[in-house]
Amino acid sequence: MKTDTKNNEKYEDRSTELFSKLQISWESPKEEIWGDFSKRLKERPTIKIRPNIISWQMAAAAVLILTIGISFFMRSYTKDINAMDGMHLTASLPDGSTVYLNAGSKISYKPYWWFMDRIVDLDGEAFFEVKKGETFRVESPIGTTEVLGTSFNVMSRGRRYEVTCVTGKVKVEANSTKQSVIIHPAQKASFQKSGQFKIEENVNTENTRAWMSNRLVFTSVSLKEVFEEIERQYKVEIISPKGLALQYTGSFEKGNSAEEILGLICRPFNLKVEKKSDKKFLILR
Repeated sequence: MKTDTKNNEKYEDRSTELFSKLQISWESPKEEIWGDFSKRLKERPTIKIRPNIISWQMAAAAVLILTIGISFFMRSYTKDINAMDGMHLTASLPDGSTVYLNAGSKISYKPYWWFMDRIVDLDGEAFFEVKKGETFRVESPIGTTEVLGTSFNVMSRGRRYEVTCVTGKVKVEANSTKQSVIIHPAQKASFQKSGQFKIEENVNTENTRAWMSNRLVFTSVSLKEVFEEIERQYKVEIISPKGLALQYTGSFEKGNSAEEILGLICRPFNLKVEKKSDKKFLILR
């Protein structure tokens, strides 16, 4: 297993070295970039030899095989970035765009094919600051967000899918119904059970991004989702009674302990918090 890992790392390093020498211009159209890439890949030193048709055919075949092999690697290699429960991460994409990942979130993308398709797969919640260029897409199980250059927040957890635009404009499309909407700054698109999007106006984008500043902000959120978010942020387990059809609105600084926050949340609902261990809490009626 160690030998295979070293071989994979060596292969990736060589591919990265080759890719870095191509000096890709991210602002150029993808057709121009691909043409330039193919041209550079086929460049070979001039060697004076006697004409030999078979040799030239073999050389051409070798170049073709090399081109196909490198193209396949560039298309198939995927980089994964995970923000585990209890932590936040910041990731830089090949074009200089930045992604801020909330706890319990994951993104994946193809770094060597980025100049052809700027696509990020997201599971969880992340805030994106996108550099201007070709179309940038964030894909998730429920919907796809598409922009050219802007900043926005995407929440994609289970059946919950929400996109909030902070700057520029964002196109959001449902994978199941193909319904799409375009939202502008301070607007939020939320996917509904009906398969349509609900648009909210004058959204407080600071609250949407509060998690980036270690703040927890809940606005008419089900108690079940509140407990799930606390589990992610504090890396704890919360066992609560079934059928809690309650909604909560409030905000907290993450500097408070999980036990303190749970006590404040449960008090208005006459619920009690029992601490089983530092990482496990039981909610009682």
